[in-house]
Amino acid sequence: MIDERASKRRLPSPPPARIARLALVLGAAVLACAAHADVIVLKNGDRLTGKVVHKMGDELTFATDYAGTLKLKWSDIAALATPKPVSLMISEERVLKGTLGAGTSAGHAVFIPAPPPGAPKGEAPPARDIALADVRFVNPTIEESGAGILWTGHVNAGGASTSGNSTNGTLHVEADVTGRARHSRVLAGGEYNRATSNEIESASNWRARGEYDRFYRNKDFSYTRATFEHDPFKALELRSTLGVGIGYQFYESPALNLSLQGGLDYVVVDNIGVPDQNYAAPAWVLRYDQKPFGLNMQFFHQQDGTVSLDSRNSIVLHTQTGVRAPIGLGINATLQYNYDWTSDPPAGRFSADRTLLFTLGYAW
Repeated sequence: MIDERASKRRLPSPPPARIARLALVLGAAVLACAAHADVIVLKNGDRLTGKVVHKMGDELTFATDYAGTLKLKWSDIAALATPKPVSLMISEERVLKGTLGAGTSAGHAVFIPAPPPGAPKGEAPPARDIALADVRFVNPTIEESGAGILWTGHVNAGGASTSGNSTNGTLHVEADVTGRARHSRVLAGGEYNRATSNEIESASNWRARGEYDRFYRNKDFSYTRATFEHDPFKALELRSTLGVGIGYQFYESPALNLSLQGGLDYVVVDNIGVPDQNYAAPAWVLRYDQKPFGLNMQFFHQQDGTVSLDSRNSIVLHTQTGVRAPIGLGINATLQYNYDWTSDPPAGRFSADRTLLFTLGYAW
């Protein structure tokens, strides 16, 4: 007769090592069945099929037919298989091309290199076991691989013209270009504004900027930058700055970019009708843009400023805040608010200039 107390007694749980081995065997079996789709086994046991698109940092972009494009944490992946070749960068090595299969342990994969061009059929470098934690990029972009520079940017313009009882006109043109290489970045941009009222010029100014960044350890960078500004309505013939400093890139991706940098600028101001100025000034630059909640719409904010060491009351600030929405074929519409402020304007001038802009442009 069966003892009811014994039948109700909980069976002993298998040891953790046995569970890990069982999970690994199951994961290998699942991966071995992947003939056409890429397969991922997460550390919690979930299995996903689809296509590996790109890996950077701790984020893997994985495309599926049933759930769209997923963003997965690379550190959550226990096993990975790609029947078709992918490109890998392991640590600081060159780009390698091949397929991935189940590894010898959780968090590992077997990398099977593709035969080099011109190699005899059947000959290929030997397979090797790799730790997924050592993979820096999967399918790296041109700038991530070090093979070239990725150029992005936009050109926007807006204006208005009125004739009849009054004759008015406004024009605004701006452009920004960024070139990103593996360990460096080049930024350049500028804007031009002009306005007339009854054929009398009421605004005419321009500003240009350029910067070179050198990256260290992925996110830390040093920079050299220069800016030039002309605005006779501020009694400013030319303000020139040359600065150096350090910065940190908190985020860098098509969906989110955030960086903060600070250093020391040398400023030369050629004024109109008032004494010129030359001074050193601590400086900062903040750059932010984001496409929140998966929207194909970009919010942005950028500001840069200086504080004179000769007079702490001498502060210059430039900001640009707005939203940019795509229309199609690279054409975008932008609603933007610019706020420029100086703490010690010449006599008879205002401290702040505010501009609300609606522009159309092209982005690449």
